[in-house]
Amino acid sequence: MFGFSLDLPAISGLWAEIIAIILGVLVMLLPSILNYIIGGIFIASGVFLMIGGSWLPGAVAVIIGIIIFIFPAILNYLVGIYLILLGLWYIIALGSAALIPGIISLIFGVVVMIFPAVLNYLFGIYLIVTGFVAIGKYQGWF
Repeated sequence: MFGFSLDLPAISGLWAEIIAIILGVLVMLLPSILNYIIGGIFIASGVFLMIGGSWLPGAVAVIIGIIIFIFPAILNYLVGIYLILLGLWYIIALGSAALIPGIISLIFGVVVMIFPAVLNYLFGIYLIVTGFVAIGKYQGWF
């Protein structure tokens, strides 16, 4: 009944893709910036949680954000540990039904543990490819 409609020009659909490409290039040039952005998000969300009255989750988020700022590579190691545990879970608990995903998770987890910066580069590549694919779909290239 009481609706609000904001009609923007069609070009507005491209902004997200352009921002994804720019962020992907930024992550490729400065791979550790991704960890600092995540640390900042943790701190900001912690502050907002504390303002909202959730003191314990807010304090935990702020502490995690500060730890990420001090040790930015810790996120990459946590992802590596997660992938290794996920791969082991697939192989041990699910057996032959998830053997291939388990082995792939183990391999990626070990690679991330040995080369932690590779995760940031892969995410940067992901952002760039996603941006170009979305622009291509928008333009009707495929």
